[in-house]
Amino acid sequence: MEVLESAAAICHIPPPRWGPRPRTRPALPHVQLDQWPPEEIAAELIELSLGLPDVRSKQSRMASPKSHALWLPDRCAGGPASAFIDAHEFCHPHPLPEGSIHLTLPNPLRDQMVRLGWAEQHPLVRAGVMPETLVMVYAPRDREELAISLDLIWSSCQFARGI
Repeated sequence: MEVLESAAAICHIPPPRWGPRPRTRPALPHVQLDQWPPEEIAAELIELSLGLPDVRSKQSRMASPKSHALWLPDRCAGGPASAFIDAHEFCHPHPLPEGSIHLTLPNPLRDQMVRLGWAEQHPLVRAGVMPETLVMVYAPRDREELAISLDLIWSSCQFARGI
């Protein structure tokens, strides 16, 4: 419980997301169908995510071949099993045009982000296949939302570290 509370405290809780939620597919592949990000915002999201300490990138086994799986090396991956999507992968931003992000978040942060309109539960969670920590964070539409998305990726990374 201590790990979950500290990981939630890392993220600054943003205001509610402006406007309606984007449309998404309720089944696999779980993708965002509208409200896509501008190309420069999506590129910056990937660039800044790859600059996080100890974060590595590889092709995700759980997403589109063009997705960047963000993962931690063994020495850094101290979080619980529920902090990972696959092996030490904790996050994968989706390529354009979609730009949404699948990542893990501890509770209560996860529930707050869903309530505030920034994220939704993954269909595989509802099916009981993946841990309840897995969510889709909607693609950032502007620089403010980019900062919030990066904060959530950082929180997911810290959850995967066990911090």
